[in-house]
Amino acid sequence: MFSSVSSRSSPSSLLAFLLKPSARTQPSPQPQPSQGASAAALRQQLFHTDRFESSPSARTQSQSLPSTPTTRPAGAGSDPLGADALVPASSHDASRDYPALSYADDKQYNGQPLGFWKQNVWDSATKAGATPEEAALLVAQVMQEGGTDFNKSGAATNYGPFNLNQDLLQTYGKHLPDDLQKLNGSSPEAIDLNVSNALDAMRAVGANNYLHHVRGGRTNFEHPEQRISGNPAVKSDDAFAFERSLTNNARLFLEATRANPSALTDNQRFASDIPNI
Repeated sequence: MFSSVSSRSSPSSLLAFLLKPSARTQPSPQPQPSQGASAAALRQQLFHTDRFESSPSARTQSQSLPSTPTTRPAGAGSDPLGADALVPASSHDASRDYPALSYADDKQYNGQPLGFWKQNVWDSATKAGATPEEAALLVAQVMQEGGTDFNKSGAATNYGPFNLNQDLLQTYGKHLPDDLQKLNGSSPEAIDLNVSNALDAMRAVGANNYLHHVRGGRTNFEHPEQRISGNPAVKSDDAFAFERSLTNNARLFLEATRANPSALTDNQRFASDIPNI
């Protein structure tokens, strides 16, 4: 376990680096960086490109980046779309989407502040070879979920900061621990496990189908057009509305962080007022 964001990287040193022009225009030889320093350097590179894209050299060599499936995955109700397509194209339509929220959130989630989860999920995802859009979508999930929901059971049991259900994890996860309860921690190892298995699922079925499964389990994965809740506040196209909300919040997070890298580590929450199903 670790108790502070600074144990993995140094936000203050990152900001000082970004604000000093000579640090970018006249680099000097550096010693081999630690894992935290490598993540900080990778963040700096990604947030100063003209588009939300990373070059192949920005990705780690430990994990390749398989493309989004080109055909509809077995059982999926929608043709697959990757985060790289969904996030930049996202927008918010107040007439049909759940209300968008943005505010400073000082609560603790699973024992840690929101800024901790934003930074460490981002660092873990980029270390695993995620694109900025994939990493931002995972950060959007953390901002939306606000801690693990322990009120479900069976195949619907939720684990970790993304509230991934047991069925999704066991069907698509390739990095499962021997005990799924290990996903509920906040150690670097637990965060890496959550991120790796989320990316496994996202890349296996497409980011859109992944979000449908996150929202409504296998039922909405297979039938995203189906409204599975009796809650009158739930929209008729709820699975799609959930998808639109999360991808829009991911885009807002990326834009905020490109404008000011401290947005990666602060407690500002980009989320949506999404009712329980």
